[in-house]
Amino acid sequence: MSTKRKRRIIAWSIIGGILAVILIFVAVCGIRWSIHKKSPDNFGSYQFDGGNTQFDLDLFPSLVVDKDADELKIMQIADPQIKFGSFTRDTKTMDLLDRAIKAEQPDICVVTGDLTLSVFTYDAFRYFANFMEEREQYWTFTFGNHDSQFDCSKYTICTILQEFDYCLFDCGPSDVYGASNFLVNIFKGEKRAENLIYSLVLLDSGMYPEAENVPLSDWVYDWIKQSQMNWYEWAVQGLRECKADIQTSMFFHIPLKEFANMYYLNEYENKGNNNVPDFVKNVLHGTVKISDVKGVVRESDKKESECVYGDDGYTVGIFYQGNAEGVTDHPDVFKYIKELGCTKALFVGHDHVNNLKGYYDGIYLGYGLCCGYHTYPFFNNPKIFTGKVLYNSNLWTDDEGNKMEKGVTVIQIALDDSGYGALIVNDRGSSFYK
Repeated sequence: MSTKRKRRIIAWSIIGGILAVILIFVAVCGIRWSIHKKSPDNFGSYQFDGGNTQFDLDLFPSLVVDKDADELKIMQIADPQIKFGSFTRDTKTMDLLDRAIKAEQPDICVVTGDLTLSVFTYDAFRYFANFMEEREQYWTFTFGNHDSQFDCSKYTICTILQEFDYCLFDCGPSDVYGASNFLVNIFKGEKRAENLIYSLVLLDSGMYPEAENVPLSDWVYDWIKQSQMNWYEWAVQGLRECKADIQTSMFFHIPLKEFANMYYLNEYENKGNNNVPDFVKNVLHGTVKISDVKGVVRESDKKESECVYGDDGYTVGIFYQGNAEGVTDHPDVFKYIKELGCTKALFVGHDHVNNLKGYYDGIYLGYGLCCGYHTYPFFNNPKIFTGKVLYNSNLWTDDEGNKMEKGVTVIQIALDDSGYGALIVNDRGSSFYK
C-alpha cells in the first residue's frame, strides 16, 4: 500500500472518528433533553382551589432561627446564570459566593431567578445545589426567564431541588400560574404556629408573554398573573391567623413598573431632571412619596425596544413585567401589596447592571447586585456583542470610571419587638470579601 493511500485512510479515519464523537454527543444530548423536558400538564404540591383549600403552615418550607435572634439575615443571589460549572468563568461566580457566605453567614440565601442560562441546565442546577449542601447553607429559589429555557422543564427543576436538604423550595399549587409560588416561613426557637415571626413570599414572574400580539423583539417580558395574586391574598390571610402583625418580604425575578416610576420620580424631584414622562410629572408627582433612593440604572435605554401599550413613554433601561395591549390577566401587583399591608419590601433581579433601591410609596424596592461572571457585563471580549443590551460598556462604569462589581445583596431584617421589620440593605461587591 502506497504512503499516499495510507495517509488518506488515516485522514478519513480521523474524520470519521470525529464525526462519530459528534453524533454520539448529539444523541446523548437529545436523549437527555427528551427526558429532562418532560412535564405533566399540571403539577404542584397541593391545589389552591381558588382559596377553598385550608391554609396550613405545613404546606410550606420553613426555617427555624435561634429563639433569641434579633434579626434575620438574607443574602440575595441575583442572576448567577451558571453555564457549565467547573473550568469556566462560573468558578469566579462560585468563589465570590463562597467568600460571601463564609463572611456573612446568612440565615438563608434567596436566588431571585436565572440561576442558570445553559444548555446543560440539569447539571448546572445540581452543581449549584451541591455547592450549597457542602456548605450546609440554607437557600431558596424562584424561577427567572432563563432557568427552564433549554434542557430542563420547570417540573424537572422542581424535582431536582426537592432532593437537597438545604434547599427550602416548593413548586407551589398546581392550579396557580407558575412553578415557584410559595412561602418560606421563619420561626423562632421551634416550628410552632405561635413562634412564627416572619415570612418570605416567592413568586414566579414567568418568562415571555404567550400573547400572539407581543413579539419577542419588543423585549416585553411575562408578568405575574391574577391567580398568583389570589393565592398571595389567601397566604397573607393565613399568615395573619398565626401572627396578626406578621410582616413579609417578597422575591421574584422580573421587576415591576414601579421600579421605573421610582427612578423617574427621583430624577425629577431630587435631581431636577425635567426630561421624564408626562405620566410621572402629571400623575405620580405629589401623590407618591419616595425616599432613601440610591443606586443606579446602567442597562441600555429601551428607547424603541419596548415602547408598547401602557408604557407612557418610558425608555429607561428597566425591563419590567410586560403590559401588552389586549392582555386582561395583568393585575396591579403593587396595589395588592399596598392594600394587604403585609409585604414591606420586594427584591428582584433580571437587569444585571441595575442596583436601584429605595422606598416607593412606603414599600422598599430593591434590585439585587448581579453575581454572575458568565454573563454581561464582563464578557472577555464584549465587542463581539453588538446588541442593544449586551454591549453598552459606558453604562457599566460610574462617573469616575470605576467598573461595576459583581457581588451580592445583604438584607438584614429586625425581628425584635421594638424595631420589628426594620430593614438594612447593602450591596457587597466582590472586593468587599477579599
